[in-house]
Amino acid sequence: MTASEVTKSAGELLEEFPLEAHGIDFDTSSNSSFSRQLPGLQLGIDSTSLGEFKTCPRKYFYSIICGYQPRQQSVHLTFGLLLHSGVETYHRARSEGNSHEDALDWTLDNGLKATWVRELNRPWSADHPQKNRLSLTRALVWYLDQYKDDALKVVHSADGKPLVELTFKFDSGYRAKATGEAFTLCGHLDRIVETSQNRFVADVKTTTHQLAPRYFEQFDPDNQFSLYSLAGKVAFEQDVKGVIVDALQIGTGFIRMHRHLISRDSAKLDEWLADLEVWLSAMEQSAVSRKWPMNDKACGLYGGCPFREVCASSPTSRRQILDSQFKRRTWDPLITRGDI
Repeated sequence: MTASEVTKSAGELLEEFPLEAHGIDFDTSSNSSFSRQLPGLQLGIDSTSLGEFKTCPRKYFYSIICGYQPRQQSVHLTFGLLLHSGVETYHRARSEGNSHEDALDWTLDNGLKATWVRELNRPWSADHPQKNRLSLTRALVWYLDQYKDDALKVVHSADGKPLVELTFKFDSGYRAKATGEAFTLCGHLDRIVETSQNRFVADVKTTTHQLAPRYFEQFDPDNQFSLYSLAGKVAFEQDVKGVIVDALQIGTGFIRMHRHLISRDSAKLDEWLADLEVWLSAMEQSAVSRKWPMNDKACGLYGGCPFREVCASSPTSRRQILDSQFKRRTWDPLITRGDI
């Protein structure tokens, strides 16, 4: 007895999937990062979208195309976004000539406002021993005090503008075979900095884990840092040598910091770009066939996929689970920060 005799033929299964056959619909017509000719084909590709597809096409379908996300955002994601916003505010203020003290005051004031929940008329309460409003404030103060006289200096463009809070969009060099449309690489960089010898993209990461060598190994190779390095070169015409990451270990009552260089030479970036063609082709094929297959070997990665319960359920039950346990938003990386 063959597998197809046990269940259904492969052809029958393919005819039943796309996912909308089970009531899971999507509409990308109002999302500027998607093709108008081929629904489900993303043309504006950022590291998040590409990373989701690389991890699992089904997860990509749920999170990027359909826009499903957990009703309660992860405390780790919220904390990271708030800290990034604070660091950006500080460096923007410093680049405009403000003193460390004034820039820090401005950063903390904005941070306290950002962590005030108006609907509940109370501060943001993460109910997490390490990542909460107090530890966020502590992390900003300690980190910015530590590097107030930083040897890394913000690079200025030819017209004198500081390269801080940078939105990028540039042609990947690849076209969709089905429509002829260009794939655009896009995203956001914190800043571009320089030492006496080289230039780098700068980024900040937070973790509750120890800052041992193993922690930094995760960034080489890494989809996000490869794209950031490429963007520094192409979008901002800076000969960046990689990414300098400032890692902050967030503990209960303490913060530990370590700065580490993640290099990206031209050969590594050429390899990443060559592989990108394969991934973009796979994304296009999924849109053409309207099938985003499940990578069931990725379900337990990164602490467990948020859609694991969905995929573990019968296909006929998935729409009900998605609508009851998730909310929808539009992920459009082509929208410049500040425009939404």
